[in-house]
Amino acid sequence: MSGEPRLKGRRALVTGANGGLGSAISRALAAAGASVALHARVRESARELHEAILAAGGVAEIVTGDVRTAEGAGSIVAQAVEALGGLDILVNNAGIMSTVPFLDLGEDEWREVIDTNLTGYFLVGQAAAREMTAAGRGAIINVSSTRQVQCWPGSLAYASSKGGIAMLTRSMALELAPLGIRVNSIAPGTFVTGLNRSYLLDPEFMQRRIATIPVGRYGEVEEVAGAVVFLASDEAAFVVGTSIGIDGGQTLW
Repeated sequence: MSGEPRLKGRRALVTGANGGLGSAISRALAAAGASVALHARVRESARELHEAILAAGGVAEIVTGDVRTAEGAGSIVAQAVEALGGLDILVNNAGIMSTVPFLDLGEDEWREVIDTNLTGYFLVGQAAAREMTAAGRGAIINVSSTRQVQCWPGSLAYASSKGGIAMLTRSMALELAPLGIRVNSIAPGTFVTGLNRSYLLDPEFMQRRIATIPVGRYGEVEEVAGAVVFLASDEAAFVVGTSIGIDGGQTLW
């Protein structure tokens, strides 16, 4: 094997790049040689990440837009293609949390979670796949969660969106593989990010949650990035429609 970076010359779009997992994934893709379009709804929220990647010698641009509409998703992909000169990799990562019990969950919050976490993946994935089809190759990685197979009280909307991502990934993979586009997902377990920090670091909650993780700790966001780089690379050329769990054994229970 050559000493060249694994993703040299590849062009990647990461949605929700300004979040904890999104930031780690974006940094790893850039370190592996990819040029990265960093998506955020507000440009300023991705500026620190952008500057860090440039300072490390990477290539990155910021793109903005709302993943929840076809117009917004199309604009995000178009901005990435214009900024990078094309698109080889998409990491669907933009998402929001919900921790409301079923009987208290309102329609507006339900729709916001589904529209962001599931519809957004469909819309951005479709726009990206149309770009990749012209080149006859591409890799799409959907960031799911252990909630695609597990649920906890209060996780109804979030778990439903992640369960949807699991089947969305398989369906996309089936239809896009003949076109040269590989679709897979990762399913992270418990990682501390801006979305969940307020309750994951509560000592009582932490004790209960870590008791469900065989390795005895929360994950570090950097531990997600390696799987994404692998799935985006030629080393995963025969990996299609799978989901890689990154959860310290949490789903073994």
